[in-house]
Amino acid sequence: MRIIIDVLTKEEVKFSKTDLPILIHGKEHSGASLLSITVAALLHKDLNKLLIFTAYPMAREEFLKQIDNSENIFYLEKEEDLVLALKYQTIFIQSGNIDLFIKTVKNIEAVRDRIIFIKNIETINIPIYNLISTHPFMVSGDFESNLLHKDFINLKYNNKIIFNKLQGEEQVSLEKYQAFVDGKIGKRIITIK
Repeated sequence: MRIIIDVLTKEEVKFSKTDLPILIHGKEHSGASLLSITVAALLHKDLNKLLIFTAYPMAREEFLKQIDNSENIFYLEKEEDLVLALKYQTIFIQSGNIDLFIKTVKNIEAVRDRIIFIKNIETINIPIYNLISTHPFMVSGDFESNLLHKDFINLKYNNKIIFNKLQGEEQVSLEKYQAFVDGKIGKRIITIK
């Protein structure tokens, strides 16, 4: 499993459910995708229940590679399988199936006690902010390429992780695959090891 480290101190940085909500902003090839999957894998490892939506199947593949054990993961492809899926710790919604994601989140039983993780926010072309904003959640993607989701930028987060310039956020000089964290865990520069 990968770990997240503080670039300055070389110490491991951990995230827990109490660190939510978390926003992770990064453009393609910045490292934001890998970091967000790593945070999700670490939350899974700590036995949190997750409901994950991604636009592309590579995210699920990376997640499975990091956790080494797919025994408690369910890949939800049909609404009819939701009752079965609820028996699993982590539910992956079929990649890119936003309709199934929305139906699942609207099912009160499906989201009870689950962290909602949305990856690739820039690919979603319908408003979902009100749907998830009352749940513990983590959202990642390029927030500057889809103005539909500007509500997410203005929300108060326990932690914001910024890989690339984001309007209204403190700018720090970063090397490739580094991110600036501002929030509950302090202000620091992190990367993945």
